[in-house]
Amino acid sequence: MISEAQRENTKIVLKELFSLWDNRSGLYGNVLFGSAIARGHDKKWRNVTSFLFPMHKTEIRSVGLQADYGDFKLVEGAITLDEAKAVLTGVVERDQLCLPGLPQVEIQASLHSNSSRQFQNSGPSRFPVFYPYYDFNFSVDQDYKGDSMHDLLHSVDLPVFPSAAAAMESYLGIRLGDNSSGVLAALVPDYRVKIKEIRIGTNSVQVEIECPAGSSERDLIGKLFVRYYGGISITADLNFTDYKASAEIRDFPRDLLVVLLSRKDGELVDRKSFLAGSQYVTEGVRIESPEQDMEQVIQSGESVTVEFKRELPQNREQIAIGGNRFCQSSRRTNFHRSCG
Repeated sequence: MISEAQRENTKIVLKELFSLWDNRSGLYGNVLFGSAIARGHDKKWRNVTSFLFPMHKTEIRSVGLQADYGDFKLVEGAITLDEAKAVLTGVVERDQLCLPGLPQVEIQASLHSNSSRQFQNSGPSRFPVFYPYYDFNFSVDQDYKGDSMHDLLHSVDLPVFPSAAAAMESYLGIRLGDNSSGVLAALVPDYRVKIKEIRIGTNSVQVEIECPAGSSERDLIGKLFVRYYGGISITADLNFTDYKASAEIRDFPRDLLVVLLSRKDGELVDRKSFLAGSQYVTEGVRIESPEQDMEQVIQSGESVTVEFKRELPQNREQIAIGGNRFCQSSRRTNFHRSCG
């Protein structure tokens, strides 16, 4: 059970959320919501996962999904911004989650002023948002969390899924893992801009951004941080023309960070980083390094795209010798290094 103090603190954070929605409402259209609920052994419906976020005013999505698997239901739809505020107010003030197409769900959830709001940059995300956003993640009391159901989901008239998580990923476009339960999130997308692509070479870094209708690149400035293998670092400003900007560098970077800021108030809008040798591929980062500079990539060590071999394969045509083929392929590439 949440305390009265928690409830009052939640109301304060909720006002912050609503204020951010209002400040960005010029670029907002309707609010997309997705929800999955499960019925427990006591026959009560509980929230498994629910989220709400405003779409861009020009965005068109096919919504209106309803899938009924008996004790597990999924729904996706669109409501107005005021209706979305009423839904979240009902959660905080009346302990009820009421979304169109679903039965009323009892819930107790709270927001914490120091930890509930998290910035998420553009790129792969838990939720189907393709721009940077703030994630207001509610803390749901354990007694009100729905079981994420690892059992098979099947129905004569609906697709089959090995688990509820698989169904939610397919229907709602969310990736929360098989152990998620009781998720309630309200998102504040920032549709001013996102980093579309970063191209890294040994002499330059090029950054391309994407601004949807209603936004202007003139309102933004980019900041670049580059660190080389020797530990020396440089910084540079990125001023965009036709949604592109570039900066000169002297060598292939060990790590790199690009940040987009609002010129008006310095607010962080988006960011993307690159770490050479990381086992994780950074979406939207492209390496453009000529053949003679491949040693810089080799020095960064093995990764999901680089694997060292003690001997050359018999079919030498399989060896990738071009830097562009190295960066554009998602397959592992074999480099030969002599061993003493």
